Amino acid sequence: MPRSNHRSARETGQVLVIFAGAILALLGIVAIVVDVSWYWANSLKVQRTADAAALAGAIYLPGSTTNAYAYAKIEATKNGYTTGSGVTVTPIQDTLNGGTDPRQLDVTVSAPVPTFFMRVFGLTTITATRTAKAIYVQPVPMGSPQAYYGVGCFDLTATHATCSTAGNSNGASGVPSSTAGSVFAASQLNSQGFWGSVQTRGGNQSNGDAFSPENNSTSCGSSCGANLNYDPNGYSYTVDFTASGGGIYIFDPMFCAMGNNAAGIPQGAGDHWLSGTNGVSTYYTVWNTNNTAFTTADDTVVASSGTMFENQQGSDVANGGPAVGGGVTDCGSSAYHDKWWLVGSGNGPTASSLAAGTYRVQVTTTKASDATINASTNAENMFSIMATGGGTADVHGGGRMAAYNNLAMGTQKFYLAQIDQTAAGKTLEIDLFDPGDVNGGAWLRVLDPDGNAYNPVSFTFTADANASSGHTSGSGTCIQTNGGSTTGLTPPAGCPNATSGGSFFQNSWIKILVPLPTTYGSVGLTPGTESQPGWWKIEYTVGGGSDLTTWEVNVLGNPVHLVVP
Repeated sequence: MPRSNHRSARETGQVLVIFAGAILALLGIVAIVVDVSWYWANSLKVQRTADAAALAGAIYLPGSTTNAYAYAKIEATKNGYTTGSGVTVTPIQDTLNGGTDPRQLDVTVSAPVPTFFMRVFGLTTITATRTAKAIYVQPVPMGSPQAYYGVGCFDLTATHATCSTAGNSNGASGVPSSTAGSVFAASQLNSQGFWGSVQTRGGNQSNGDAFSPENNSTSCGSSCGANLNYDPNGYSYTVDFTASGGGIYIFDPMFCAMGNNAAGIPQGAGDHWLSGTNGVSTYYTVWNTNNTAFTTADDTVVASSGTMFENQQGSDVANGGPAVGGGVTDCGSSAYHDKWWLVGSGNGPTASSLAAGTYRVQVTTTKASDATINASTNAENMFSIMATGGGTADVHGGGRMAAYNNLAMGTQKFYLAQIDQTAAGKTLEIDLFDPGDVNGGAWLRVLDPDGNAYNPVSFTFTADANASSGHTSGSGTCIQTNGGSTTGLTPPAGCPNATSGGSFFQNSWIKILVPLPTTYGSVGLTPGTESQPGWWKIEYTVGGGSDLTTWEVNVLGNPVHLVVP
């Protein structure tokens, strides 16, 4: 046989060997690519499951870790991952996981991913483990870091010296504690600079309550006639108890009209008719939120005023109220006028000896079963809320509040909202309705506690079409809300000093935007003797009088969102 034929045969054999080896290598690469791609696709599914579980459970924090964990696992099951057979779903509150935020839920999901070709090498599964973190940004606490809310300057003296000389700055004379008994008891709660307030359904939005009145008939532009913001649910306030044994009281829950003293400052809580003499109805309901602050669907009633304060036509004649007659009675000595009332007492179950948890106090003037209640009455009812017992208790507005200020000439301060360090780098939005209905000039500044000291912040603002010409937008550290006389007043630094015109924002919404630096809170947020960190304040300089305003505060961003590591 020729030698060339032997060479050809050998070469052919070598090619076959190389080809076979290449095929095996190629198959190995394909096997790896298939298994890795399959693992990657499944790991994405595991990540999405962890994300969904964290979002589902975070809304129950910080109130209920039990619900947070349970609903996180339920959501994981919906996506095909139930603990068992190699699958683990592990939710844990951030503060129990070495973190610092009790509102954050960390969820880790692990699951075996089956292989195809790697089985040849004895590797039948690869475990995919992914973690997600979600946080629930709840409504911003407003108005009070204390165990009471809405305590203004209280005065029943003959000379009214307490209010007219001390004004409404924190530390001025307030009302007695609910545990002190008589309204004239020595134990006083310091004034917070305003009273809680609600206006009747038949009232007018232009008086300052943006949500409770149905009507809007003054300086309202194209919306004249109906209040487009009308909300029959009124206002809700949050009460937190850390232990059992809590009680909830309302100061001056009834309506008993009172007049103004010589300095133009209403005495006591200052309930008054704006027009007409029809009855005034106010309803107070305490709900157990069952530690689900994100929804009211599962709230249960603990106590209610029922009809106790319905259709009241009363006047405190001795303290400046309108004369009696025509159905108006003298209510100056009534059991609950300028005194504390335990919610529910005299009308069924009371809001006493409450268990630890979060409760919602709803205040409204609308009666769902009778559309005529308060339908033709224009009046304001002022009140305060106090929590007693129950370990460490606090009371605050939930996202929005109506505040009635008894204002002496000078500068007053009151609590606005609590903004903690998690808001660093975000934008604070403050919506303010109808400021400046006072005597003389008025200026407003926003004070933040960053660096453990109160200082005015820079902001931009825009106002709706009801604002006066030239006042629909601006920037700086101050807003002038009334252009009246400045006699006896010193405008704060950085504030304009126009002296013509009246209220610039009658029946107008103002949107204030405050960009928070990324360093916000890094040094501290607790000035002086403040009891809690992060509480912002409003500084209001006025020529005197009274002003009902509505406030809403939000940190811009999704209420429930994932946290990027």
